Amino acid sequence: MEIAAKILIVGGVLNLAYSFLTGFLLANTRRRSPAASKYLVFAHVGPLMQGPMLLSLVFAVILSPLPTGVKTLAASLMVAESVFLAAKDTLNWVQGMKDEFVERPPGVVLGGISVLLGMGGPRAEICVKMGHRDNG
Repeated sequence: MEIAAKILIVGGVLNLAYSFLTGFLLANTRRRSPAASKYLVFAHVGPLMQGPMLLSLVFAVILSPLPTGVKTLAASLMVAESVFLAAKDTLNWVQGMKDEFVERPPGVVLGGISVLLGMGGPRAEICVKMGHRDNG
């Protein structure tokens, strides 16, 4: 099995595990109050969506003709993006943020890093594909 596939599997499973953990915290919070922090909800739902996405990308890695290094880089960037996104939402929840765009908490930096990393994975693959098309 390729390294990129292993990275995506570990990242996907850890995202799902984290979503289950935050799901327990969310359920406990909702038992005491009818509403929960939107950032706790984001910290739960984000990894719950990212996990299956990362796991499904394993099939793309298996079928991709790209060089191993590019696939590994892209997979690493996608997993890192999901980590930073979950960290941002968790930090915003712990700090009691109501609106990260108005309050500009430290977690907003993590969100920016997450966006940059998320764009890097697909861009690496696209650049290599375009290079292959130009050369072949």
